[in-house]
Amino acid sequence: MNEIILKYFYSCVGFIAIALGVIGLFLPLMPTTCFLIVAVWAFSKSNPETDKRILQHPQFGPTITTWMEHKSIDRKIKCKISMSIVIGFSITLLITTPSLMLSAFLISGMLTLLLYINSRPEQNIKQSKKSLKGLELAN
Repeated sequence: MNEIILKYFYSCVGFIAIALGVIGLFLPLMPTTCFLIVAVWAFSKSNPETDKRILQHPQFGPTITTWMEHKSIDRKIKCKISMSIVIGFSITLLITTPSLMLSAFLISGMLTLLLYINSRPEQNIKQSKKSLKGLELAN
């Protein structure tokens, strides 16, 4: 009984993560790939077929595989993420004109994110595509 409940719980987490990832395609502050990584984790515990479908996605699969195998981010993706973070936080600061304290908090959060992302090792996505081809052949 507990296994069934956990399986449904992980499936719900996976579908919620996918929904948030889809929203992230349209909102610059919502990290699509991060939510898809959570979805892969959840589906690996509940629905391996969906897990494999996400990993085989031509756009997101290689990035997710690179992160899962090496905890690394491709240089081009680091640049895109960094630009999105700076633009998103800048728009937020310009539109909301928060207090000095809140501005300092937002800027420190932005700098922390940028430091974390840019301190990750770099792995070429082409190597992850080779891993994905091995996954496809295993099916």
